[in-house]
This record gives sequence, structure tokens and C-alpha cells, in this order.
Amino acid sequence: MADKIKNTLRILYAAAVLGILAVPATALTVRELRGDTAANETGEYNTENRVLAEKPSFRKEDHTLNLDYPAEFDAWFSDSFGFRSQLVTAYSKLTGNVFHVSSEKDVIIGKDGWLFYTPTVPDSTGVRTLDENEIRHIVYNMQMMQQYAGSHGAKLVFAAAPNKASIYPEYLPARYLQTGNQNNLDALYAALSQMDFTVCDWRGTLRNAAAQDSPPLYHKTDTHWNGDGAMLGYQTLMQTLGIDDLGFAEAPRTETNDWDGDLWDMLSPAEKNPDQNAVYAIPQTYQYVGRMRSIDDLSIRTTCENGSGTLLMFRDSFGRALIPLLGERFASCEFVRANAVPLDTLEFTPYDYVVYELVERNLDRLLTHAPQMPAPEAVLPVSKPAPDSDTLRLEASVMGKYLHLYGLFDAALSDADAVYVTVGEKTYQAFLCCEQEALELEQHQANGFSCYLPAELQTDSVLVTVQAKERCVQYSGTIPQNETT
Repeated sequence: MADKIKNTLRILYAAAVLGILAVPATALTVRELRGDTAANETGEYNTENRVLAEKPSFRKEDHTLNLDYPAEFDAWFSDSFGFRSQLVTAYSKLTGNVFHVSSEKDVIIGKDGWLFYTPTVPDSTGVRTLDENEIRHIVYNMQMMQQYAGSHGAKLVFAAAPNKASIYPEYLPARYLQTGNQNNLDALYAALSQMDFTVCDWRGTLRNAAAQDSPPLYHKTDTHWNGDGAMLGYQTLMQTLGIDDLGFAEAPRTETNDWDGDLWDMLSPAEKNPDQNAVYAIPQTYQYVGRMRSIDDLSIRTTCENGSGTLLMFRDSFGRALIPLLGERFASCEFVRANAVPLDTLEFTPYDYVVYELVERNLDRLLTHAPQMPAPEAVLPVSKPAPDSDTLRLEASVMGKYLHLYGLFDAALSDADAVYVTVGEKTYQAFLCCEQEALELEQHQANGFSCYLPAELQTDSVLVTVQAKERCVQYSGTIPQNETT
């Protein structure tokens, strides 16, 4: 009798465990049958500040068997199973309250309720991830952009939006020690200071304000600056451009308690914890041109009868809070989100100012996505005889009026000072940029080049000349059969 009771209890226990384990899969199945999958199918799921895996298919677009289906299904199920948000939130509370550590590897639980984004720690502690050659290449690329913008009557300004940890390192856990060493942005600013290049130093301004015990300039539970930080950023940008800021900072200021922090949502997606935000009652007379679906649209245009001047701004998520301010300040604005920034917009629409805003932690993107603009013609330097062309990798794609030519040269020339591409009788200057995504590389390399040539080129032969200090080496190659994108 006792054995029967024990066996029955074991069966009930096993059934209970299996039932509990089946609940997430069952909930997902029900949701799939109801067709409630929009958030995951589009890949956008903002509550976790990342893109979730899409539901895989047994076959690819070309109808061949998808051999990666098992791995893709595992990734999709891990991101989509039923009650995921509630379970993630419960686990986060357990690890946070009991062990005082974050359950999410990309989120750091700091002091006094402050949360930080893990990839920003090297910048905060003074760890360089870009070497001298890479910094030189960024400066080289920016000078090319500056010359192009200037040729179209526009002033180019680079503005690095500081990481929160760079402004408030005192709220990081004590284990993150400040080395006092130069980080990527320090090195870049130092290099740009040697050139005739305009930089908007938001980091210096925000640090000075934070040191004077001002109200917080960043959200405690978010990666971005708040209304006060954005207003200070706006004022600093206007000072850099040398124009009037119209006194927006003097407008009546109120505080709300409705900000949904992206870092908090990564830890506790099922539980809200609204953060404070500063709101300035500036005029809102500007209008959007065309249909605007959200503040994260890839392109947003504004006009304002009360504004003056014109602005083209390449921006990331830090630019969101600046759009209402800049939209009201300028007669017309265009805000563009793109990795390969379309600087050739200046070919069709003149602008007085071009602002290239990029968050500090993503400075390496200046090395992995060449700006979209026609490659400037150049004079070919004297070169040595061509070595084995096997050391040159060439890729190409047709993009509208451009032939995008890019690739890798010999890694021994990673200290390159310039790269020239000769097609037919013309020579063009290329960006020192490694198209990491297009080349399907795990990380960017310092021996990359990229340029946008006229699509109507009539020859497949190309010469790539790499100038590196006292060396000048030339490679011969053939433009591969390209694809239209």
C-alpha cells in the first residue's frame, strides 16, 4: 500500500512538473493560433531594447531547405515562449534582491537605483578599443566628409552623445575602477583638435553641469539623457554652430513621472517603474512634412515659419529628444537614421548645417559604414609594381546611381594613410572603412576601403593604390559581377 502511494505521488509530481514546463509552450501555441504575433514577426520589441528573433521557416526564399532551422527555432522560442516577460521579471527580482547582481548581462545595477548599459563600461573606465591607426582612419574619413559638405555650402559638425556612465561614473558599482587612461573619445577628440574640424563637445558640458550638482541629466533606468540633458545638449550645439538658441531653456519647466526606461524593461519587462523627466514648455509651431509614423522613423522632415536656417542631422536614438527643439529652431530640418549616412542628400537639397550625432559607445561605426557620397576624384600617387593580387578582396553592388566598391587589402598595410581606386582614366579617393556587415566579418579590420563610384562605369578592371607612410603599393583586380540593391 505504501509503495502504491509513493508511486502515485511520483506520478503526480512528474505530471505537475511536466504541466508547468508545458505552460509556456502551450501559451505560445495559443498565441500563434490566434495570430497575435505582430511584435515578434516584425522583429521590433522595444521593451527589451533589442531585436527579438523572428519565427523561422523550413525553407528559404529560394525554396531550398533551411539547414539552420533548428538553431533559428531555438532562438525564436527562447524569445517568444508564453509568460516570458513575467518569468524574466521574477528571475530579475530574485537575483537582484538576493544576490545584488543583474540577471541581464547587458545591464549593470548601480548605486541608488541607477542602471547602466554594460557595453559602455570600457569608455567609462578608460579602456581603449580603437588603436591609433583606427583613430587616424576615422579622422581621415571625417575630413573627406567635411570637404564634401563644404563644397555644397554646408558646415559639418560632429557631436558624440556621451554614455551615461561617462557622465555619472560615481553611480557604477565599486568594482568598476577608473583607470584615468585615455578612452576612444579622448583619442578622437585629441586627433580632431589638430585638424580644422568642428566638434560639439557635449561630454565636457554635461560633465561640468553634473559636477555642479545640477538635476540629473540622464534617466536613472534608461541609457539616454532626459529633458534637462537634451536641453543642455541643444544649447551647446547652438553655441558650437554660432547661432542664437532662442532662449528655450528659459521656458517654464515641469517634471513628469512617465518615462519608460529601456534598461529597466530589459530587467523587468512585466513591471513598470516610470522615471522622472523634465519637460520645457517651448513653442510647438513646427510641422512635420509628410506622414510621420513615429519618432524612430528613418527620415523625419520638419518646417517652421518662425525658424531660421536649415539643418541636416544624422542621428541615433539620442537625437529623439532634440527633434522638438531643433524643429522649432530651424526653418527646415531633416533628421536621418542610417548606418551609411546619405551625405549626398546635399546634392538635391541645400542645407546650412550638417550635424553628425553618434553615441559614444558606437564610435567604431565610423569605421564600418562609409558615408554615401560620390567618391572625390584624386591624383594617383607614384606606386610600386603590383604584388600578387590575391591579397586584394574586391566586392561591388549597384546602388541607384552608384557602384559601391569595397573590400580588403593586405593586412600588412593596416597603417594606411590613404586609398585610391583607379577605374579607366579616372582615380578616386576611397574611405578607409571596412564594410564589416557586407563582407560578413565578425569584427572590423583596419585594412578596409569603400567608395561610391558612378554606376555607368564601362570597365571591369580596377587598380587599388594603398599609401602607407613611405610605402605606396598598387593592386590590380577585376570588379566582380555586382548585384543591384
